[in-house]
Amino acid sequence: MKATSIFGGVQVVNILITLIRGKAVAVLLGPTGMGLNGLFLSGLNLVKSISSLGIAESAVRDLAVSHSSSKEQFNTTFTVFKSWIWITAILGMVISVLFAPLLSRFAFGDASQTIAFMWLSTTFIFGALTGGIYTVLRAARKVSELAKATIYGSISGLLVTLPILYVWGIDGVMPSIIAAAIAGWLVSLLFRKFVAVEQVELSLKEKFTLGKPMVSMGINMSLSVLLATVAAFILSAFITRTGGLEELGLYSAATSIMTGYVGMVFTAMSADYFPRLSEAIQNKEVWQKVINQQAEILILILTIVLSLMMGSVSFLIKLLLSEKFLVMTNFLLILGLSVPIKGLVWTMGFLYLSKGDSKLFLMTEVVANIIFLGFSLLGYHYFGLIGLAFAQIVGYGLSILFNALFIQNKYAFKFSPNIIKESIVAMILLITIYFLSADQRWIIQLGKWTIIAVAVVYSLILLNQRTNLVAILISKIKK
Repeated sequence: MKATSIFGGVQVVNILITLIRGKAVAVLLGPTGMGLNGLFLSGLNLVKSISSLGIAESAVRDLAVSHSSSKEQFNTTFTVFKSWIWITAILGMVISVLFAPLLSRFAFGDASQTIAFMWLSTTFIFGALTGGIYTVLRAARKVSELAKATIYGSISGLLVTLPILYVWGIDGVMPSIIAAAIAGWLVSLLFRKFVAVEQVELSLKEKFTLGKPMVSMGINMSLSVLLATVAAFILSAFITRTGGLEELGLYSAATSIMTGYVGMVFTAMSADYFPRLSEAIQNKEVWQKVINQQAEILILILTIVLSLMMGSVSFLIKLLLSEKFLVMTNFLLILGLSVPIKGLVWTMGFLYLSKGDSKLFLMTEVVANIIFLGFSLLGYHYFGLIGLAFAQIVGYGLSILFNALFIQNKYAFKFSPNIIKESIVAMILLITIYFLSADQRWIIQLGKWTIIAVAVVYSLILLNQRTNLVAILISKIKK
């Protein structure tokens, strides 16, 4: 709960900073400047997805396991990780410089921005070093320090970006991206001291041998992200060809709202859950308890968040978009029903990674993406956006059955009866809210908000029983 509340706040701050930066770019540079900024960032993200090897994420497991083992083991793992971080940084620079002409032609249609992409290659050094420090903080579960580093890094990036854009205008887009990366790195250095870790003497062969499992897992994790990206691209192309750009716009807007609203919960929890589970993975009784606790907290928080979202979905659409997008209200409501199921799938997925079974993780991701894409294409073909929303429910439903059976046979794990019961109650409450949302008569709307109040109070009572939430809040207020 503490980690979720802290990183939830971090996500809110990051979203606000992104909005402020976007607004500043729009005002100072106009659409052309925004387009230039977006193309530079998309090019860098493409190179990063190839060169990073997923090290920053996969290393969390190895560092967390060694941190719970001994200081010597932690120092050794850190040394290996740091060496590989430098390799990925240099690889990113080399790829960016060598393919700068191609990136420029791909993004801008000519070679005019080749030099700019060469200069932007320097961001891979600062980005890798910053990410390395964040990874160590996360693995050591320095939650507060990681949250502060993330927020201060984002704010410093904003503070150096705005003057550059104000003075140099559109010519300052490329320098501002580099300056933001340097600012983030300088801030991260201030938090390096919070983890007591030292480098040890290792040969190149030892670094390579010890780092192989880390790299292997990182590549498999990167491939899983690539699979999801490809599946999303195929679906978007299918929607465009079948229903047109307007339909794609509605789908994209709805998923953006859902990701921004609910994704914050998943991001906040994963920041602490993965290293916590990895630390406990050698003790079966403990890691089973960790998964059950995480799943229960996730379901209860999602019940609150989704109930409030589904109750005010029309208001959210008007606030974030415009009345033209109200036609996607029903789609967004049905989409919300798939999120608790997704939450349970997500909770189980980290078990493969914590166990080090990255190939199994990739296999389950391949199966999940095939299921998702297959049902999504069929659902949209026959029933449009509504069919697409129901396809999400069916897809995640099949994924949870597949994962539950596999994990039960492989690791002898299954969710506790409490989680099954609370998940069923959550789904009943959310489905009730969905059906009541269709009727705008005041008596029905009163009933809807009564159910929402019941869902929120029910979840808060259980959260208080599990975490003593009220006493903690009272203590914080008194302080």
